[in-house]
Amino acid sequence: MCVILVCPKGVRPNAETLLACERANPHGAGVAWREKDGRIGWIKNLCADEVGQMLAEIEEEAVVHFRWASVGGEDPLLCHPFPVTGKAEAKIYGTAKSVLFHNGTWGRWEEGLERMLRLGRCAEPPGPMSDTRAAALAVRCLGADFLKTLPGRWALVDADRTRLFGDWVRWHGMMVSNTAFVRRTEPTRTRRRFGGERREQLSLWEGDL
Repeated sequence: MCVILVCPKGVRPNAETLLACERANPHGAGVAWREKDGRIGWIKNLCADEVGQMLAEIEEEAVVHFRWASVGGEDPLLCHPFPVTGKAEAKIYGTAKSVLFHNGTWGRWEEGLERMLRLGRCAEPPGPMSDTRAAALAVRCLGADFLKTLPGRWALVDADRTRLFGDWVRWHGMMVSNTAFVRRTEPTRTRRRFGGERREQLSLWEGDL
């Protein structure tokens, strides 16, 4: 079902959390951040370890997405985010004024794309398509408030802020689009101590370790 993690400055998921997100959503991850010139940089088709390495290099807020391939199937180019531009380019990395992440499914995206094309609001985008890529085109044409009409949870990142649409959860200092990944962690481990056994909960959060 995908998951998005909005990570403020100084707040980062640990390796176990990233692995849990990947186990639940194994079809590629992406990261976005603000460049010094105000543009949004992104890179995608990452594994959990690579996401962790990227987060260690980003000082300010970062947004992470782990994809479960539904619309469009398994394709590295369909990992999130997508730039909010006239073509919503399906590129592995780049920069843009704003980018869009999605957790959920927009069932009528083909109808929406066809209407935008018919009205001349956008050109036929080359490459693989998905509901999220179509939504990035729609935001470029119709504005951010269009996301309020769509199902799912959305994160729209620009130079000034990260706007969240849909139902989000605050979890360990982050905003997350869902917590289904938590059940994909290794729940317990056994330690021997003073001749006996003690079971302890594995932490998902660096500050708890």
